[in-house]
Amino acid sequence: MTRSRTILRGGVRAARDLLSPPSHTPLNPADPWRLQPGRDPRAALAHGRTQARRFAGVGLLAVLTLTALSFLGTLAVLLGIGVASGSDIAGWLLGATLLLSLIVLGWSVRRARRLLRAPTPDPLTLEAAPPDEQDLLRTLRQHERTLPAPTLPALLGAVTATRDALRATARTSTLTRDVFDARQAAREDLPRILDTYQTAAPQGRDDRELTRQLRLIEDRMARIAQEQAESQRRDQQAGTTYLRDKYTPPQD
Repeated sequence: MTRSRTILRGGVRAARDLLSPPSHTPLNPADPWRLQPGRDPRAALAHGRTQARRFAGVGLLAVLTLTALSFLGTLAVLLGIGVASGSDIAGWLLGATLLLSLIVLGWSVRRARRLLRAPTPDPLTLEAAPPDEQDLLRTLRQHERTLPAPTLPALLGAVTATRDALRATARTSTLTRDVFDARQAAREDLPRILDTYQTAAPQGRDDRELTRQLRLIEDRMARIAQEQAESQRRDQQAGTTYLRDKYTPPQD
C-alpha cells in the first residue's frame, strides 16, 4: 500500500512538472566570450531536452483532455437519455456537464499555448553585465558564424580587447579619451566595420582589410586597458605612501 502511494505521488509530481512551462535557466558557461563557430553542444543538448519536455507535456495534456472529454461525453449521452425521458434533473446536470466540458477544453488550450510559447533557455547571455558588454557579446554571436575562418581570431581579439577596455574604464567618472574610444569601439566601430563587410558584394569583400581594421581596434583597446591598469597601480602606490606617512611614527 505504501509503495503504491509512493508511485502514485511520484507520477502526479512528474505529470505536474511536464504540464508546467520550462523555466528560463541559462547554462551559464564558464566563458561565453569564446568563439563558437558551430552550435555549442551544451546549448544543443539543452535545447533538445527543452523541446522533448515541451512536446511530452503537450502529449500528456492531450491524453488527459481526451480522457476527461470522453468521460464527460459519455455522461452527457446518458443524461441526454434522461432528458428525453422527461427528467428535469437530468437536464440541469446535462447543462452542467456541457459547461464543464467547455471549461476543460479552454483550460487545455491555454495550457498548451503556455507550453508551446515558453521561452527556450539561452546559454549565451550576460544578464548581469553592463549594456555595452551585452551589445558586444551580441556582435560576436552575430558575426562569428558568417565571417571567414581566417578573420575569426582577429574578431575575437578585437571583441575581447574592447571588453577589457570597457571594464578598465568602467569606474572612470570623467569622459576621457580612453573612455570615449572604448565605448565608441563597442557601440559603433565594431558593428559598423562588420556590417560593412557583410553587406558588401562577395567580390568587394577584402578579408585582409577587415583583419587589419580589427587588429587596429584590438591594439588601441589593449593600450587603453594597459594604461588604465598602470594608472590604478600608481593610485595604489600613492595610497600606500599616504598611509605610510600618516601612520608611521616619526623617528627621533
